[in-house]
Amino acid sequence: MIDIKLGYASCGIASGAKDVLKEFKKKGLNVKLVGCIGACFAEPIVEIKKDDYETIIYSNVKKDDVEKLLESIEKDKKIKNVFAKRKDGKKSLIEAKYIDELDYYLSQEKRVSSLCGIIDPTDIEDYIKHGGYESLKKAQEIQPKEIIDLILKSELRGRGGAGFLTGKKWNLMGEAKTKYFICNFDEGDPGAFMNRVLVESCPHQLLEGMIIACLALDVKKAYIYTRAEYPLAVERLKIAIRDAKNKGLIGYKSDNGIDVEIRLGAGAYVCGEETALIKSIEGKAGRPTNKPPFPAQVGLFGKPTVINNVETISNIPNIIKKGEKWFKEVGSENNPGTKMFSFSGFTKVGGYIEVPLGITIKELLKIAKVKESEIKGLHIGGPSGGTISLEYMDLKVDYDNVQKAGAIMGSGSMVIIPKDQDMVQLAKFFIEFSKSESCGKCVPCREGNVRLLEIIDKILSGKGELNDLIELEKMAKTIRDSSFCGLGKAAPNPILSTLKYFREDYINHLKKGFILKPDEYYEINKSKCIGCHLCSIECPVGAITGKKMQLHKIDINTCIRCGKCFNVCKVKAIDIKTFPERK
Repeated sequence: MIDIKLGYASCGIASGAKDVLKEFKKKGLNVKLVGCIGACFAEPIVEIKKDDYETIIYSNVKKDDVEKLLESIEKDKKIKNVFAKRKDGKKSLIEAKYIDELDYYLSQEKRVSSLCGIIDPTDIEDYIKHGGYESLKKAQEIQPKEIIDLILKSELRGRGGAGFLTGKKWNLMGEAKTKYFICNFDEGDPGAFMNRVLVESCPHQLLEGMIIACLALDVKKAYIYTRAEYPLAVERLKIAIRDAKNKGLIGYKSDNGIDVEIRLGAGAYVCGEETALIKSIEGKAGRPTNKPPFPAQVGLFGKPTVINNVETISNIPNIIKKGEKWFKEVGSENNPGTKMFSFSGFTKVGGYIEVPLGITIKELLKIAKVKESEIKGLHIGGPSGGTISLEYMDLKVDYDNVQKAGAIMGSGSMVIIPKDQDMVQLAKFFIEFSKSESCGKCVPCREGNVRLLEIIDKILSGKGELNDLIELEKMAKTIRDSSFCGLGKAAPNPILSTLKYFREDYINHLKKGFILKPDEYYEINKSKCIGCHLCSIECPVGAITGKKMQLHKIDINTCIRCGKCFNVCKVKAIDIKTFPERK
């Protein structure tokens, strides 16, 4: 007897899984369609188990490979732990690579994604067979306050933004006869797809977490807000809701009386912000509103409302089933548990991973099979995030440390930046995105992002001057400090982080003539300096120190090498030097 599993999430289907499925069906074989195990780069993935032999996994399978694949299973019954790769140019031949374990998963800790790629996402019985809805039974046997206390003790932080404590948010919910719970599935960050994968691969886990949350909060009506651009996820959610109703797990006629409804947005990035999302569900323009009051007090239709994202909610069943101590076994201080991240950009292994919080950037790059010498940095958190330089390779990735480094975790998108990437172009990409996605409610975001883009375009055209660089940073900070909502405040982050860590890329685009070569720097000649103080007055970044009529000094770590000191010095006391190690 042969059991066959085929990866059938969006990544697998896009890579040709439909054609592979047809070939298996032609041979009269039943195939179990599962979600994504994370190795999107290897799709379509076929997993075969024959009789009592160990599982064999084949990657990048094409329809022409199916016959050869079945022949290899028949001939060699001792093959085990195989991750097979296609030979270049050999469409009908598979080369088996023997390894103890696929190293892509060695540093991972599969918890919230443990059933992804294992179960049939359209089969509620398969989910139940793997322990599904056991947590719901346990939650129904305890008091609502006990559920909230368990989530509080677990210190589960929201997996979609700044990492606010989930239990604390639940405890803020006001008292009212009518309350609402919303699942934020409006995953809009470029490069982010972890929530989509979770829903496509294990929708019942999300549904179970939502039901438990509704029990804890005494909520009878829940919404899943998502984007119409996720058709497969929406289809599987509809099937899951239908089957859960048929099982009496949800619905007005169920024992708990909890109803779950899907609402599709129009793809507006700003609707990822809680208050804008609420307005969209209400049928109004998706624009943020003032906080306080917070949604937990006055939310959907003016009633108390709690909003959590997909990954946050999908963690709840495991916490209820296994306890807060199990959840806190991994992670870092104040950041327990695991986090899903998506890899894209300069990597051969694009996909998603799940790792303990507190893992270092260096360890993440090892999973992504990227060498430090090949890259320039790492962009974390999408348009609201920031780009981290190589000096942070030992940074422990959690909500607190990433924020200190000048980025935010966001939903967990990670774009790996190649060594030859122009960071000004990268910043332009994100500002263009923020400009087009601004809801237009407040002037700093609506007009500020337009001005930022104008300055960046001027710099990229080679017409920029030093003052443009100063104005760019000043305006970015103003937008950050004065925008109405969190998304507007975070929009300048890509500019501020690239200016901080990759300022030389901006300098290299400015008008030529006074800009030094990459291996040169300015130094004050001790024998010529008369302490006139003109260089210190002209320096725009305060890199020159020294009192009037005394010897001055240039801090080369602060200096942006603009040349203003060189041009203003009347005694020619500013020398151009070359770094010794770069000669």
